[in-house]
Amino acid sequence: MRTWFRRHGRDFAWLAPLLVLAGFVHSSGMTRAPAFTEVEGETITRIADGAWSLPADFGLAQLAAWIGPAGALDRAAHAVAAGREALLVVQLLGVVLLWMLARRLDVARPAAAVAVAVFAVSPLALYLHRMVLVENVAVLWMLLGFALATARRRQPVAFPAAGVAVLLAVLTQATFVVVAPFVVWTMWQQVTARAWRLALGGLAAATAAGGYVYVLFSLAGPVRGGEAPEHLWSLDPVLVAVGPAAAAAALLFRPLRPAAGALLTLALLIVVPGGSAAVALPIAAVPLAALLVPAAAHRLIVRLLTVRGRPEAMPLAIMTATAAAALIVVVTATWPGELRPLLRGDAVAPVAQAERWIEANVPRDARLVVDHTMREDLLRSGFSAGGVLPFTSFPVATAPGDLLPLGAAVPARRTFEPRPPGWTHYDYIVSTPALRADDTDRPDVRTALVESTVVAEFGSGGGRVEIRAIHPLGRAVAEAVAAGDRRTVRYATGQLLRNDALTFNAAARAVASAGRVDPRLVIVLGKLSGTHQLDVSLPALPGEQDGVRRRLVLGGLPTEDEAARLALWLLGQPPPFTPSQVDTDGTTVVATYSLAAPRGLLPDPP
Repeated sequence: MRTWFRRHGRDFAWLAPLLVLAGFVHSSGMTRAPAFTEVEGETITRIADGAWSLPADFGLAQLAAWIGPAGALDRAAHAVAAGREALLVVQLLGVVLLWMLARRLDVARPAAAVAVAVFAVSPLALYLHRMVLVENVAVLWMLLGFALATARRRQPVAFPAAGVAVLLAVLTQATFVVVAPFVVWTMWQQVTARAWRLALGGLAAATAAGGYVYVLFSLAGPVRGGEAPEHLWSLDPVLVAVGPAAAAAALLFRPLRPAAGALLTLALLIVVPGGSAAVALPIAAVPLAALLVPAAAHRLIVRLLTVRGRPEAMPLAIMTATAAAALIVVVTATWPGELRPLLRGDAVAPVAQAERWIEANVPRDARLVVDHTMREDLLRSGFSAGGVLPFTSFPVATAPGDLLPLGAAVPARRTFEPRPPGWTHYDYIVSTPALRADDTDRPDVRTALVESTVVAEFGSGGGRVEIRAIHPLGRAVAEAVAAGDRRTVRYATGQLLRNDALTFNAAARAVASAGRVDPRLVIVLGKLSGTHQLDVSLPALPGEQDGVRRRLVLGGLPTEDEAARLALWLLGQPPPFTPSQVDTDGTTVVATYSLAAPRGLLPDPP
């Protein structure tokens, strides 16, 4: 231990506070931002269900190795949050490996510390590293492969280990085959024997040829869960712009060339095809950009110091100081604004509120269409697996193919492909950001959204979550029926508003005049008006501001005992007039009724 600390004590002293910084920044709000994505939900669902196998799902196996034994699913409020807990461990391991790679490339400790800080604090890095994606695990193997490839001693052991690390990165996420040639290039730099160089050069060429053919073909089709370049730019314009520039400068220095070539290649694959890029590409590029910015700056400063006293020294010093000052100003101007929603925001709050509303108001035997980010949570709360369907289970619209020639045999379907029932089979569809972000055309989902109405809404803008009741006969029919019900309720509440025993506040009077009151409340108030003098309020339940009011607040009772007797009277009413919940607060009684009232309780108006 004494020998180890003598050799690595200074590195450990630098790395320890960086680990604390990375852990603190990553964990601050990691379960609240960014918003859950459908890919994260699918990943957690497969891990929770044990629906993975080796070697095809090697990335899922690595995440499950933490989530299962650590009991993360039992502790977390959301299933996806359990996966994000595992990503905190991945982030800390990535910090260690990035430090090790920087030091093996002879990057000074202050510059290596800047690289780790950028890797941990950059808004783009924080956004990507928090998401439950197997690509984040593959980054660990990529960094380990680069670090082992820089070995100057014990190369017969280090180089095969680097190859295994790259292979594990590719097994975790196949797109990481892009970096394999550059790891081989790093090995090629460390050897001098002609035979070794020829062998490594051939290996690099083979991996490059096969790897890039695979990646280009995979990028030709639609990318699910990808990231648009403009979104990456909006998250962190500093790293997106400075990273490739630093890579171009790093090509001047031999040890940094493989990493610089890898970053430039990833940047081209992100930008050139257009549209959304596979999320593996920016995730692989972030640690390389974080490394090359301070590493290239360090090398340029060392080169500048070697020309001290020469005529070109002063212009180089002025340009370097100006570039450093400009970079600091831009970082100070952009990073805090992008980091604030990641550290203090709560993009998951609408999802949590919607889940609580469903658990409190929707029967457990109801049939719902949801995204994967909510499905596992609803299953844990008692809903049946057959009644909670991921929207991705619905079939995708297919374009009609070419007509077969007259008399041609129609090929028989050899496999049975089960599909869920149509959209009319389900009672509710939950419209979340993850569902709306899916650009796949699914006719059943599209029709269910059109032929449904909002019964509860949480959040606003693009992050809102809508719980929509599906109408099998169509939305137009449901709205016509609802208009008739409002007309009936409006006539009945008009009688109550003229009753001197009931005093409605202004908000309750407006709601009653519009007919947006549950008919059960109307009948209960009619009964109470003959025996009590009451103040009446009709507040909206959370998420139901524009819906039918089904909560009744009765005040003006003389004593607390009278309020308690009234609460018992309400609970003793026969169905369907029995409230689902009754509370008392002093001389005030609050009664809440279930979501759906039977039709035909009130007579038709004359």
